Amino acid sequence: MQADNKSRHFGVLSFTGTGHLNPLIALSLELKKRGHRVTFFERAKIEGRIRSAGLEFIPIRSLLRGKQAPSGGSRSSIGHEIAALRFNLDRVAREVEHYLAETPAALAEAGVDALLVNEIALTGPTVAQLLGLPYFLISTSVPHCFGWKSSSWLTGYRSSAAAVSWLQGWLLEVSALRVRGPIRRVLDRFRRSAGFGSTRKIADEYPCLAHIAQLPECLDLPHKPRAGNFYYTGPWLSSDTREKTDFPWDRLDGRPIAYVTMGTTRNAQPTILRMIAEACRDLDLQLVISLGNRFDPEEFNDLPGRPLVTAIAPQLELLKRATIAVTHGGPNTAFEALMAGKPMVAIPLAYDQPAIAARLKRLKVAEVLPVMRLSTGQIRNAVAKVLRDPQYREAAERVGVAMRSTQGSKYAADIIAVELAGYEAERQLTARPERPFDERVRPTSGAVTAS
Repeated sequence: MQADNKSRHFGVLSFTGTGHLNPLIALSLELKKRGHRVTFFERAKIEGRIRSAGLEFIPIRSLLRGKQAPSGGSRSSIGHEIAALRFNLDRVAREVEHYLAETPAALAEAGVDALLVNEIALTGPTVAQLLGLPYFLISTSVPHCFGWKSSSWLTGYRSSAAAVSWLQGWLLEVSALRVRGPIRRVLDRFRRSAGFGSTRKIADEYPCLAHIAQLPECLDLPHKPRAGNFYYTGPWLSSDTREKTDFPWDRLDGRPIAYVTMGTTRNAQPTILRMIAEACRDLDLQLVISLGNRFDPEEFNDLPGRPLVTAIAPQLELLKRATIAVTHGGPNTAFEALMAGKPMVAIPLAYDQPAIAARLKRLKVAEVLPVMRLSTGQIRNAVAKVLRDPQYREAAERVGVAMRSTQGSKYAADIIAVELAGYEAERQLTARPERPFDERVRPTSGAVTAS
């Protein structure tokens, strides 16, 4: 794929979650290597992270100060859960409204040429249309258009028997993935004021140049043919995207390593980490548990088997040394474990994790356990099975070879360059002014030639 050499200024509309930032920073660094400017437009809380990677940053002001989540009542009660759901939907809708008010001016002032829009940055396509900017839709996980629901027969996943758990999943699906409800109402109100069609018509009215997913094609489920501008690339990894962290390498004792992480989201559950430690206590393994900065390591000094517990770990390096990973099935950890050729035990908790777990199970690179009614015995049996059966390791190594060969961030940057060059060439052709007929075609020596 031939890329052009024109320097551009890319604006990134991201999200503050680690699972989104790591791949987007890696892709941005690849673009910077090619002579482009890259600026993130997000909340100030991630500014240090972006600037430490050598990228530019313009803050979008924090919002909704003084608004508190509903309190009172039992946190496990349906009434409290429904109140929290309503609060969160309202918060996201008002957040969308805020970004629509502030982001366009910030992008215009910065002189951005094109946008990289994280799929979860729901305002991105509308902002691009408002400014007349070309944009790329970026999927850091399973693309929304694929759906995040997973068949129970494929993953065994079910988060809770409670109706409110089903309601939470349904609201996520319709509000964030299908853009319905209060979020759509806010977007549509803004779009009408700008003279645009409804949110449902964005793909036809102002399409992206390309939809680029770091999901490897080999990890996807069978599906209908994708749109012509959809690309699988493979993971976007760079050690430069990671915050530097101290790690007690001298405490590794030579036993096979089981790397354990349940992610960085609020859904991480200390109880599950304790169950994993108990399950692996009598196995010939040294557990290394990363808390994802969600908890204090001091709270886990009493874990069975005395595993090595750290607030945050150098994940890429540990996965190279590990024999197995026990994980929530988040895309970053799953992709990175496979890039290192390591099999997994996955315990999906929320969001896109069941969809990732379904794909891991289908390729036979992982055992997948349901978090509902999870037991120590289930975890022990799953870990022992993955360690005992070489097919898991062999499958993970095959997938790892295929994923490494894609050179994901380079391929994604090539796609961006080629699509932008084609877009700009087409604009030049359609913008070429018409000349009078007698200037365009002149008779010369009896022949008709075009000037």
